[in-house]
Amino acid sequence: MFLFQDNQSIDICLKNQNPYVRLALEDLRKDFLRCSYLSKQPAIVEEEKDFCLVIEETSETGGDPLQGESFSIVSDGAKIRIKANGYLGMMWGIYTFSEKILGVSPCYLFNDLETEKRRCLEVGDIHIEETPQRVGFRGVFINDEDLLTEWKEGGGARRMDYPFYKVTVAESVMDMVVETVLRLRLNLVIPASFLDIDNPPEKVLADCVAKRGIFLSQHHIEPLGLSHFTFEGYCKKLKKDGEYSYIHNSETLIEAWEYYAKKWAQYDNVVWQVGLRGKADRPVWEEDTPTEKELKTYAEYISNAIKKQKEIVLQATGGRAKYFSTTLWMEGSMLAEKGLLDLDKDTIIVFADNGPNQMFGKDYDKVPRQKGLQYGIYYHVQYYDIGPHLAPQTGLNKLYYNIQRTKNKGDDSYYILNVSNVREFVFEMQAYAEMLWNFNDFSTEKYMEGYCKLYGEYAQKAKEFITAFFDNLPSLPTADLQYVHANYFNYDYEEISPNVKNFIIKDGLIMARGGEIAYHFREELYSPIYRKMYEGLKDVLPIYERLACDLERWSEALSERLKGHVRCKWWLYTKTLLHMYRWYVCLYEAKECYDVGENKKSQALLNAACESLEEYLSLRKCAEYGEFENWYRGELKMNVKQRLYRTKQLLG
Repeated sequence: MFLFQDNQSIDICLKNQNPYVRLALEDLRKDFLRCSYLSKQPAIVEEEKDFCLVIEETSETGGDPLQGESFSIVSDGAKIRIKANGYLGMMWGIYTFSEKILGVSPCYLFNDLETEKRRCLEVGDIHIEETPQRVGFRGVFINDEDLLTEWKEGGGARRMDYPFYKVTVAESVMDMVVETVLRLRLNLVIPASFLDIDNPPEKVLADCVAKRGIFLSQHHIEPLGLSHFTFEGYCKKLKKDGEYSYIHNSETLIEAWEYYAKKWAQYDNVVWQVGLRGKADRPVWEEDTPTEKELKTYAEYISNAIKKQKEIVLQATGGRAKYFSTTLWMEGSMLAEKGLLDLDKDTIIVFADNGPNQMFGKDYDKVPRQKGLQYGIYYHVQYYDIGPHLAPQTGLNKLYYNIQRTKNKGDDSYYILNVSNVREFVFEMQAYAEMLWNFNDFSTEKYMEGYCKLYGEYAQKAKEFITAFFDNLPSLPTADLQYVHANYFNYDYEEISPNVKNFIIKDGLIMARGGEIAYHFREELYSPIYRKMYEGLKDVLPIYERLACDLERWSEALSERLKGHVRCKWWLYTKTLLHMYRWYVCLYEAKECYDVGENKKSQALLNAACESLEEYLSLRKCAEYGEFENWYRGELKMNVKQRLYRTKQLLG
């Protein structure tokens, strides 16, 4: 049967009045226009007829949405039926139809690849039945979202004293993010780094998630929706003592938790974050190396706070709240390993990878799993300030290795992936979604082949380039992890394999350590990490120079559609890293020359360092086109322009 032909399309018989399903259906109708030359969307009809797509009734209208994620898409004579037992499954069926039948990529909004249009689409028998391998939460965290925040006008002012977050992401941008999450069949979103829903522009971000029927949750530094910064604003507004301390100021802190729990209680689907963190994600203690006695005190402090938080939430929701999670991040993993935290079966215990190396620490295997408790994972494909941030640097092998490790442990009740500004990480984000939907059916080889099919006769060449991009990322010897936030992270120093590098020298670390070299240019550099990074980056410079040239030459043979995709993705990622590598290498060599009095040579190397960043800032404009105009306007986290400015200052 034809889905569309000669400006005519099948009708859609809607038998499902769920508001979330209806919004997904509107996306489907737009997809018909997106993939065809139709001038109007398919009509919605009330009665079944030949040549129509039937969206069946949801048989499960209440209960837990997580129990209704299975769906089927089956041809039935001259009809196609999408069925499910819950509204989530109905949405997954609709978006799967768009992807597998119409050919609309789940990440079309951010993958820089225009959907191909056809004049007609004929399909044969269709029989798709899918169910997630595990009932649980599969989500993303929009964190360190500097590019999303400044990309489009329309965001509102934030009420917090923090340099990177003066305005919110625009509502239209958050709608794009949530649509992408839905199309990937993920069911949970943490919508911002900080979210004060008492501030209307910030509440809009939570509303964007809630109106689509999936679950909302909170950053691990804002239990019950209250971060240290939000608490300061709350106290300032009410003229109260503003010390953020459960020990010294518990009465005011509990009052603030109660206030925000009532605000969040308006949403039906919430995974409530419980726990305790210090300002700007610092541990609750100030000492770098607390004693065992102090650790026990802090653990009691955190455990008691969690118990109180849960009481508050249950009261605010009238007992409706079902899901709680606490993230064992930094000191939390240390406390759990020592068995000092007191957590109950209603709280999902979430382990976090060590962001700087994107691996789980040695505590991960040591923490005893208790029968009856649920466990989950927080993983970074983006991590600020160490990186990745402006280019993907995790890769399929490392992502798969870590997800496999969590599956083997049974820590699969909750997954959250830190994806920052989304656009740079869609390749890994889609792989993550497919892994979590059905891990047993996933393989890195199959995923890579599926992606590379879009290059047609050049599929093998695309696979070679992408493999080379990830396989040649420079890394530090494992022993050198001691120089990277070693006080907070419980690293596992075991080398896994050449394809799973423990510590990659990523864009954020290069910018941070390079900035330190520039700032202390006329002083002695005491840490050996500067030299070790220099050696690692210098070794791979020729590789990425060749890769960038080969990508540029190869892309000329592609269609304009694919050429634009390659340029904004793999070529730009390669050039991003290449120019950062070159800047750091030149800057380090300039420092060495300066130290031995070779000032003229030092100046020439500083000029070369500046030229590398200037060229990068110019070439990345290729990704600021059409919808993505002003994409880098908010690039303040890595702040390449500031690094260039600081390097130029050394030239006088």
